Amino acid sequence: MNWGHKIILVFVIFAAGILTLVTKSIGTKIDMVTPDYYSDELKYQQVIDGRNNAEALSAPVKVTQPEEAVNIAMPHELIGQNFSGTVSFYRPSDSKKDFEVPLQPDGSGNQTVGREKFIRGNYRVKIRWEMNNKPYYQEQVLHIN
Repeated sequence: MNWGHKIILVFVIFAAGILTLVTKSIGTKIDMVTPDYYSDELKYQQVIDGRNNAEALSAPVKVTQPEEAVNIAMPHELIGQNFSGTVSFYRPSDSKKDFEVPLQPDGSGNQTVGREKFIRGNYRVKIRWEMNNKPYYQEQVLHIN
């Protein structure tokens, strides 16, 4: 084989490699943190205010994982108070596994979410609520076994 054929062979292998990389990159799935991240970024001051308000409470909202459910326990000063909010379970590795439930604790300040909604792995729990026209926000990482 002469040097001309070797050069052509190198160019063909290079082109095949580039085409392979292009086809693989086209098929790669990219998950955004939120589908509408720009408008969420504009509202970020509410998150900052909510974090400051939540830090002023006597204790943080506790998210624990007993055997059959995920338990959300509100601090003592929120038990019996009138507030509304949501609990978002964000899964960084797969946005199709994200879900949200309304924040509706019982009379003792606890709320349970069944384990059937979760798969093993990490979730970022985002708790947002509003009470007396003040926003509250807390975020924590939860590992489901």
